[in-house]
Amino acid sequence: MNHRAQSSNIGLVLLLALTITSAGVVVAIGSSALADVQQEATADRAAHAMTLLDARTAVVGLGEGSVQTVQLGRSGGGQYSSESESGWLRIRHRNYTDNETETIYNASLGSVTYQTAETEIAYQGGGVWRYRDGGTTMVSPPEFHYRDQTLTLPVIRVRSSDTVTGNARATVRRSASTTRIFPNETAATDDGVGAPYDEDVDGATQQYHNPVRSGTVAVTVHSRFYEGWAEYFRTRTTGNVSTDDGNRTATVVLETAGAVGVFPYPEKDGSVTIRGIADGHAVTDFQTSIKKDHGTFNNLYASFYIEDGDKAYEVAIEVPNGIGNNYCNGGASTEQMVMDVYYDDASTSEDVHRWSNDSIPSDSGPVQLACEGGDTVIDVDFTSSAQNFTYGSSNVGHDTAIDWDARDDGGSVDPVSFNHTGDDGENTTYYDGDEQTLRILTRHYFATFDGEFKLHVDHGPGDRGTTQIDQSASGGVLRYDTTDASSYITYLHVTQNNVTIDLN
Repeated sequence: MNHRAQSSNIGLVLLLALTITSAGVVVAIGSSALADVQQEATADRAAHAMTLLDARTAVVGLGEGSVQTVQLGRSGGGQYSSESESGWLRIRHRNYTDNETETIYNASLGSVTYQTAETEIAYQGGGVWRYRDGGTTMVSPPEFHYRDQTLTLPVIRVRSSDTVTGNARATVRRSASTTRIFPNETAATDDGVGAPYDEDVDGATQQYHNPVRSGTVAVTVHSRFYEGWAEYFRTRTTGNVSTDDGNRTATVVLETAGAVGVFPYPEKDGSVTIRGIADGHAVTDFQTSIKKDHGTFNNLYASFYIEDGDKAYEVAIEVPNGIGNNYCNGGASTEQMVMDVYYDDASTSEDVHRWSNDSIPSDSGPVQLACEGGDTVIDVDFTSSAQNFTYGSSNVGHDTAIDWDARDDGGSVDPVSFNHTGDDGENTTYYDGDEQTLRILTRHYFATFDGEFKLHVDHGPGDRGTTQIDQSASGGVLRYDTTDASSYITYLHVTQNNVTIDLN
């Protein structure tokens, strides 16, 4: 028997079997790879078609055209569909007054999607999104425009439902005129789109008007593509962005610029919110008018103060004893008032900064006692350059909201430097006995605090008794330059734009 011949035949058979098996594996892998490449190419073509649909829909939805047609191309192994109720967008103005929240807008977005077993590409909210392997990427940005504290939201809604396979075409039409949501004005009794706020503000119906003041503005999107929305919010703003995976929502919260302008005089220990103030000497106008009620202003002190972390500031004015109710009824008008400015930063080794003027004429000037209807009024212009103060001096025992003696380590008068370079003549160092204007002091000390804090009010002695303030007739004005940081909102512009997208 020829064993060598048998071994040669067996080897040949094994080689042929291995070759056939390898070829089969190569074909199988190659076919799978080719299928993946084809699917990816089809998805890319669909993404390009959706981007074109996005542009054409914006033309129709924003009123620049009446009808637009887009060739979407072959659907391959997937299908195109439009839905009117997929996803929604909501805008809320939170804490606009007394913890009240106003829902400014809440409506479905709708969408047009191309979907296969692995990939979903969708036009929604004026943007194009790609969902695959449990994650979302943005193909083109949505209609959400934020710049210079202005948020513009032309909400484009798809108001049709359709499905098509094969060679698809989309026809876009406007289904309604553009509806202005914010700003807008309606009757006090109206409800729905553009309605006034749910609660009156300061006794008057508050309309949907700019600038947006107090509280925050929150934009929430519910969508399969919520992660893409959240990432876009993060790239466009530095607002507080959060996601809720369970509810598939993304939310961006923008702070309003606070109470800029006229403000009512708060309750004792109440406050005015300062939010979005720019760096440096940003305060341009700060005045107050405090009117006497039915009592006397004898020994009254009134102050504005800030406590924020290690830093504290207070400006306090004292009405002299003896004026009683006679100041505006033929009494003496040559009384002199006392006013002090204090500041401390506990994180430094500096003692308390103390500035004072104990001989302010009561009958004229930026700090004075005026008369309205026979009642005494304290008028103060904190941004006036016509009122000087002396560094290092203060009135011992003068009433204040903050215990400044407790904050003062040694009670010495250390030199103090104002170092907001380029603002109001700084850098400047002050020594005991040096003078500076009330305007410079106000602008400098406000600039030592961060972009958000509360300006409190205080007065005494006592809450009422012989110290009575007519809050309804008292108030002030506070204006300041605002920051350009992208976490704040001053102006809001929202419109609703409905379109139908027919697929065939």
